[in-house]
Amino acid sequence: MILASLQNVEKWYGEQTVLDGVTLELRPQERLALIGRNGAGKSTVLRLLAGEEHPDGGNVHVRPEITIGVLDQAPVFESDATVGSVADAAFAALDALEHELVALEAEGLDLPEVYGRWEELHAVFERRGGYVRRARRNAVLHALGFAGREHDAAAALSGGEVTRLGLARLLMAQPDVALLDEPTNHLDLRMRTWLESFLRGYPGAVVLVSHDRAFLDAACDRTAEISRGELRVRPLAPTAFRAADAERQRIEAATRANQEREHARLEAAALQMKRWAGQNAKLARRAKSIQRRADRYEGEMLDEEPGAERTTRFSFAAPPSGEVVLVAQHLSAAYGEPLFDDVSLTLRRGERVVLVGPNGAGKTTLLRVVTGERPSDDPRASVQWGSRVRVAYYDQTLARFDPEATLVETLVRLVGDRHAHDMLGRFMFPYEAQFKRVGDLSGGERARLALLELTLAEANVLVLDEPTNHLDLEMIEALEAALDAYEGTLLVVSHDRRLLQRLATRVWEIEAGHFEDYEGDWSFYERKRPHVRSPADPGDADAPGDAPAHAGRPERTGGRDDPDDDPRSSWRLERELETCEREVARLEDELERVHAEVERAATLHASDHVRLAEVGERFERVEQALLDAMARWTHVDELLRGRSSA
Repeated sequence: MILASLQNVEKWYGEQTVLDGVTLELRPQERLALIGRNGAGKSTVLRLLAGEEHPDGGNVHVRPEITIGVLDQAPVFESDATVGSVADAAFAALDALEHELVALEAEGLDLPEVYGRWEELHAVFERRGGYVRRARRNAVLHALGFAGREHDAAAALSGGEVTRLGLARLLMAQPDVALLDEPTNHLDLRMRTWLESFLRGYPGAVVLVSHDRAFLDAACDRTAEISRGELRVRPLAPTAFRAADAERQRIEAATRANQEREHARLEAAALQMKRWAGQNAKLARRAKSIQRRADRYEGEMLDEEPGAERTTRFSFAAPPSGEVVLVAQHLSAAYGEPLFDDVSLTLRRGERVVLVGPNGAGKTTLLRVVTGERPSDDPRASVQWGSRVRVAYYDQTLARFDPEATLVETLVRLVGDRHAHDMLGRFMFPYEAQFKRVGDLSGGERARLALLELTLAEANVLVLDEPTNHLDLEMIEALEAALDAYEGTLLVVSHDRRLLQRLATRVWEIEAGHFEDYEGDWSFYERKRPHVRSPADPGDADAPGDAPAHAGRPERTGGRDDPDDDPRSSWRLERELETCEREVARLEDELERVHAEVERAATLHASDHVRLAEVGERFERVEQALLDAMARWTHVDELLRGRSSA
């Protein structure tokens, strides 16, 4: 069943063609990654599907009764809204459907026209998860950091929390088609992992636009790429899609080369035959025959591949520094509650440190303390940079630039008139865009300008806070290559797992007011880090939620999550793991039985809404028990794995 589609759609803005005969179909349980360069037309496709724009040619078709949800990066809530009221409002359409079903049941389902309408609405209600919407509400609020915060005013939330609440509202409503443009904005690593899992089980269609490559690969099973107004779709995750596309281009290039050689041979043979023919009619006919073969062969040759889109390469110069780059002691910071306390650090030349932790844990605050932008709360604190150290900070706010100056004026001040246009072109700014005011730049343009400035710093220590935000895939890969080749010292905050896996030689973690130093790469960190409960774990339901730094983060329990601190023996943990496995299997079977009971009740007891409500509540209870059991199993399993790798 096709839920929504674009059929031969054309779209242009002024003289620029954005979409040229694009066709796309969305079906239930489909998770589509929509990729392409910034400005290629991804947002245009989303707006067309949402009905926010209309095509200049072709058709956009949305099946009747289908709901489409669009993620808003700057959602607006009622002035008196709370987290709980926003969550409840997400179910307004489903609540209305339920009331209409009850009204139809009261009218009497023995009438064919009434029953037909009831059956139609009931199919929509069931498809959108109406019976389990309360369980979905709890799971989503836990996962996105709002457990126990239902009474918090929406107006008091931070910008990132407002965006997350908008995402929570959309996921709870469970529209038939979910259009998610950068859903991982303001999500930490744990939240991203949960969202991947949630979307893999989503019953409707999902279209994802994101610059997080690991997230797209984990969440999506189909990819559509927009390039030069065309849309190509394949049943592959994005990384596999791009690898297959590169292989296709390689094969086609080799095939074209062979075809060109064969065509040149035929043309040469025809020309030689013409020379030999003279007045010989037989040879003249043969020459014409060979020429016809050459012409026919030319018509069957592969079309020339369009020239590759512009790419960029850049580098960061790094003059040598002393062996010890940084020594810091007694670093502390708090906002109401401690973010980190009495932290001491030593950073050596060439190390590549990634700083991780949940949103609001204090990662950016630690960077600001280390770089001197914020003092430590502990008067004993000291921060000493080593000899010959030059530090450059990635500043996407562009605070050092004049917002009224144009891009080219800004670059002239930095590199002089001779190199300004060339530098901007290298960082993917077309000539006409180079006359935009700095204050008018988009997020992607600001990120590229910040990187450009960083390449001029000749610093041997780079401090990067979320450097991949707003960059497209090609620019992220260019940044990775530049950082790979960088010979200085790195301190990076990022939620991009591919970047972390590629760069890290050491991991610093801040969580729940605790700082931990893992002297190993990303794989080492994943093996050794203490177990933390899933954000969807209902055990956090009563955790305090008034401090943004701890939103969505489980409480530590005095080291019990450290495998070496748990008093239970490995033998006892193994027996407990077996018990948990049996409990998970039992609850999965029970959940299937209750789901079947829900379906039977919907058919046999259609007019008994009390009975339907009871069965739906039982389904919610069993589903929640299964989530609890899975969380316990994961906890015990990670304790055992932590001991085996210790």
